[in-house]
Amino acid sequence: MGKLGFLFNPEGNMPKGEIKSRDVEFDFLGLLTESIGGKDNKFNGAIKLDEDSIYVEKRSRLNGKVKDAFNIDYDEISEENIQRIADNKIQFNLNDKNIILKTLDDDMLNNFETRLLNKLTTGSFEVEEVPQAKQIVRDIPEEIRKYHELFKDGIITEEEFENKKKELLNN
Repeated sequence: MGKLGFLFNPEGNMPKGEIKSRDVEFDFLGLLTESIGGKDNKFNGAIKLDEDSIYVEKRSRLNGKVKDAFNIDYDEISEENIQRIADNKIQFNLNDKNIILKTLDDDMLNNFETRLLNKLTTGSFEVEEVPQAKQIVRDIPEEIRKYHELFKDGIITEEEFENKKKELLNN
């Protein structure tokens, strides 16, 4: 995540005089291309995946000042509306516009995409870890022979060999 200070008004609009400054951990920082009616506009983009919506800032490419900010509700977008169009680009297809995100930071883009897709499919940003399956022994007789050799060489006891043999045969 990238950290960036930005101008923020808790009410969501950005009138002069009510703008406050705060630091935010953004999930995406990079080039944001917004396509509306076939016209492309490019901005520096800063995106935060909040619990209830996706917060998007469009910033000037010249001075970095916030030009516009808006939210995308999660119910406005689905997994099918998000496409990886290149190694360093993701496209959102929304009802009224398309947004393309581009960055040179592969880790940030991969993390952003993973968290967003997980939020859309499971309702949570957290990726569930899949428990590791037990290693499958493909050749049980060969494994038993190995343990028998260890027993014959005195490395393991007869009891340890018999226990391991039972374990292998029962699985």
